[in-house]
Amino acid sequence: MRFGSILFAAATATLCYLQGAVASPVSLEARAASTDKVLIGYFPNWLYGRYTPSMIDFGKYTHVYYAFAIQNSPTTPIWQDNGIFDTYVQYGFPKLVELAHAAGTKVLVSVGGWSGSTHFSPMAASASNRAAFIKWNVDFIKQWNTDGVDIDWEYPTGKGPGCNIIADDDVANLQVLIKELRASLTTNFPSNYKEISMAVHIDPWGGPKPVSSGVAGFVPYMDRFHVMAFDVNGAWNSTSGPNAPFNNQPGFGYPLGFVQGVQSWIDAGVPANKIAGGIAFYGRAQTLTVTADPTTQYNSAVSPAPPLGDSLDGPWQNQFCSSDISAASGVWRWTNMRSQGLLTSPTTAAAPWVRHYDNITQTPWLYNPTNKQFISYDDPISLGVKTDFAVSKGLAGLFVWSIEQDNGELLKAIHPVVASNPPKTPIVSGTASATATATTTGGGGGSSTVIPTGTPGCGGATAWATGTAYQAGAQVSYNGKLYTAQWWSQGETPSAANAWGAWKYVKDC
Repeated sequence: MRFGSILFAAATATLCYLQGAVASPVSLEARAASTDKVLIGYFPNWLYGRYTPSMIDFGKYTHVYYAFAIQNSPTTPIWQDNGIFDTYVQYGFPKLVELAHAAGTKVLVSVGGWSGSTHFSPMAASASNRAAFIKWNVDFIKQWNTDGVDIDWEYPTGKGPGCNIIADDDVANLQVLIKELRASLTTNFPSNYKEISMAVHIDPWGGPKPVSSGVAGFVPYMDRFHVMAFDVNGAWNSTSGPNAPFNNQPGFGYPLGFVQGVQSWIDAGVPANKIAGGIAFYGRAQTLTVTADPTTQYNSAVSPAPPLGDSLDGPWQNQFCSSDISAASGVWRWTNMRSQGLLTSPTTAAAPWVRHYDNITQTPWLYNPTNKQFISYDDPISLGVKTDFAVSKGLAGLFVWSIEQDNGELLKAIHPVVASNPPKTPIVSGTASATATATTTGGGGGSSTVIPTGTPGCGGATAWATGTAYQAGAQVSYNGKLYTAQWWSQGETPSAANAWGAWKYVKDC
């Protein structure tokens, strides 16, 4: 996942946080067991006011992953902009957690990404650096009441954009990190299970050579492996091809698709119910050097420079890798394909574009004969194929990059993957009091720890509840304090410290 600009910030390390804990694979498996499926949306932290958390359909997602904290320090992750943690901004991280938890949707921070993986290798190689990384994540969870850790190292033993530090023992060191991270999460959150997931290359592990040995050793400590079955072909090739094929066509393009990628991780020792398949809410454009053959999506193309994509596309410069630069990405977000005149319906192209569908890779593609541009993408039909496969194969579910690139049509197509899940309930972090009994479910799917959300009393005011809509002037009690709604509110937690929120503090009760 290689999108967004990164600005460097200094970071410091604090060591020795494991407290001598040792994770037990047997007890972990017992606690994490769940038949719930997942539907995970990655939410980039560079969207700001263009797409705010209030625009997310939390009812359909079991998890939202905030991307990215970047591992461009050998110790602790760093942020591109600390302003995202201001409690009063509508695009900020606190608002995301508030709205997601009110809907019963888990929130995890994803560490890494295409531009944010330069120093994973030295971090994972050092016991003290690993301890600093783990402490940072545990402290973050405690501060923001999040639900686990996602690691997006692109890639162990592979240079990613070209500038990552790598070592031959990256995979082995990553396994040690995961085991120590699980131990620390178990120690620090014994009654409130926290998840660990990883976004992974379409085949293990994405370095110069596939490395399947040792993968099974991760499984007891992991909740999910997110197989990135997209960015499979693109303008870096001299032949056009599918961005996210369901099946690969032997002899054409990269030799793996969604099916083969999932199977490669199963063959390496990961059970299907710990694999989430990757879904792209975007397509990639290439310029062909010949008139397209309508019988195939594989035609000679300009390389490595892609044409300009949608209205949000533009020059790309990786702040941490000077050689990773291009005038355009060629990316077309689905929502812009629909709004900028490429598709008049999900399956109908607007002239001069012509739509084709490849029955082997199970992907649509567009061709414009006036400028010889080719776009490979996914639509509701192709995503229905992947969703059916995920269900029939018994996968943990699906994840998408990224939430804001859809207008709702693609999310609707993949939502059946979680159709059999029980209804979600609001997530309230904390420990049950003497008068409130907590209900705890497993860590593998859309589970949570739920306790009552208000404090009865306070002069007869009702206890605040996350799912209730309140009109201006309504009074509620929460944590021994009385609040009055200044305007309509639903799901916003009353807080005396938040002068910009919907709830005005009145008095202690």
